[in-house]
Amino acid sequence: MKTLTTLTAVAALIAGMSIAGAQSSMSNDRPGATGSSAQVTGTGKFCLKEDSGAFKCQYASLPACETANPGKDCAQNPKETTGANPNTR
Repeated sequence: MKTLTTLTAVAALIAGMSIAGAQSSMSNDRPGATGSSAQVTGTGKFCLKEDSGAFKCQYASLPACETANPGKDCAQNPKETTGANPNTR
């Protein structure tokens, strides 16, 4: 019985480690995830996402970016915080 309990604990530990590893790798694959290698220029709230992955942030609104760059990808400035405590701004 003691052996069964030990094997169950080891199996649970291994399963937990593999799930944590999968979650870590998935967070880097999210659309819009920029990581540390994305170059962000400008201070606008919305950006033109260039083919190189760089963000040119010079637009106050998403429609302004889309109008100026038809057919291109526009996105929120990745340096802008979302869901932050409003008292910290």
